[in-house]
Amino acid sequence: MRKYFNILRSVKLFENMNDSDLDAMLSCLGAKIVHFKKDETILAAGGRPEQIGIILKGDAQVIREDMNGGRILVTALKSGDFFAEALCCAGVLESPVSIVSNADTIVMLLSFDKILHTCSNSCAFHTELIKNMLFVIAEKNLMLQSRLDIIGKKTLRMKILYYLKSCAAKQNRGDHGYLPENIDIQHNDRNVTIPFNREELADFLCVDRSALSHELSRMKRDGILEYHKNHFKIISF
Repeated sequence: MRKYFNILRSVKLFENMNDSDLDAMLSCLGAKIVHFKKDETILAAGGRPEQIGIILKGDAQVIREDMNGGRILVTALKSGDFFAEALCCAGVLESPVSIVSNADTIVMLLSFDKILHTCSNSCAFHTELIKNMLFVIAEKNLMLQSRLDIIGKKTLRMKILYYLKSCAAKQNRGDHGYLPENIDIQHNDRNVTIPFNREELADFLCVDRSALSHELSRMKRDGILEYHKNHFKIISF
């Protein structure tokens, strides 16, 4: 597992841990590496989440289906991202979402129960591990709040702009997903690459794809945005 340590060191859960701590911790938590092919289900809706996952390579999407079979894209996961930690912490018996690989993906799975409960070896790193997990869950809560703020905007244009501003803040400034309404995006922060194609962005914003494409064209015509595929530049608000 040491070949993934460079990735794990960038993960908040393992902050302030050296290689020997990581070796001992991964053994203590029963870490295992699982490979998934593109479009393979990592966690199925209705299944009981008992392990948290970390994307080591590739990417995946968190998807929720509504009562009519419609697909809602909750978020995209990339290398270093967590999944299922909030579901495990809440003791959810049936996952409301599916997690599906968007490419050939390598995942590390960890026992959530072993994270919360100190083992008989009284590992020195365990207190730090629990503190880091609380931070991870709190950060995810802020990201979900930001998502609600985005889809709650009254117009499609406002949804698009708010989403792009939140991505710019996260990419260029390291903000943790929550974007105050009055935040000032500086000129050098206005270039942003999003993790979605047009269909995925429409799913994420909960809008029709054709309506999204038309509005993006109008925003480009009005001098608000420039874009090519998933690369955007915010010109004016």
